[in-house]
Amino acid sequence: MPPALPALNPLRRVTALLSSRCRFSSSSPPLSFARTTNPTNPTLTSMASRAFSTTQPVQTKTIKPHRLPSNLIPPYPYGERRIYKQSNRGLYGSARIRFGNNVAEKHRNKSRRFWRPNVHVKAFYSPALRARVKTRLTLRVLKTIRREGGIEKYLLKSKPARLKELGPGGWNLRWLLMQTEAVQRRFNEERVALGLEPREIEDRNDIIQYALDYATPGPLSVRSRATLGEMHTAMAEAFVLGDDVLGDLEGIEELSDEAEELLLRELDKAEQANGKTEKQGVEA
Repeated sequence: MPPALPALNPLRRVTALLSSRCRFSSSSPPLSFARTTNPTNPTLTSMASRAFSTTQPVQTKTIKPHRLPSNLIPPYPYGERRIYKQSNRGLYGSARIRFGNNVAEKHRNKSRRFWRPNVHVKAFYSPALRARVKTRLTLRVLKTIRREGGIEKYLLKSKPARLKELGPGGWNLRWLLMQTEAVQRRFNEERVALGLEPREIEDRNDIIQYALDYATPGPLSVRSRATLGEMHTAMAEAFVLGDDVLGDLEGIEELSDEAEELLLRELDKAEQANGKTEKQGVEA
């Protein structure tokens, strides 16, 4: 009778099992990624080849209109909305919070209530900017965008009612679209159709890239930082209106805001005193 084998430790059992599997996988032939059929059984196929490409996908930014740089964009002509301030950060149209009453059927008692606009979040792709625009908007504005044929046509419409409907967020995005070469060509076509001379198309890609980087979370790129430095340099080089000799005079300091306000108050007081004196002279 052969001697009994000693019982293996559980840890040794796991180690032996793993080593045997490794030896089996190393001795087995490599799998072929080509799609072939088995001659004995045509229904059996090997592993299908996976589609592989070295071309990188087109990278697009997702921006928010209210995060665009306000110091670069001209101010909104209608000003910020003070009643429903949330509408300044999206495309709300003329939607506001509405107030009313709940009226009981039995005793006709009234209780105050309010209705919020039907607001959703939607992302649109802009071919001119080559970026995705993610913003809050109402269903009524979304319906208008679909009817106009896209967010670019909705923003670029120049009627006063549409400009008043855009709000500060839509105004910022409209200005950014107008800097692109595609929109400049479109405006030139409209000018030619009206019998006007076309304007020169300017290359403003650096400003557009800076605005997109500013509205995207994260630090600015090297290109955007260089553009920002150029803008600061251009703003620092202020010009002198009038004779250039005035800027070289010694002993003349630039008028500050506090001194300007004080001088204007003194001027108003002097004009009021002169007005009273002239009125008394006329009455006499």
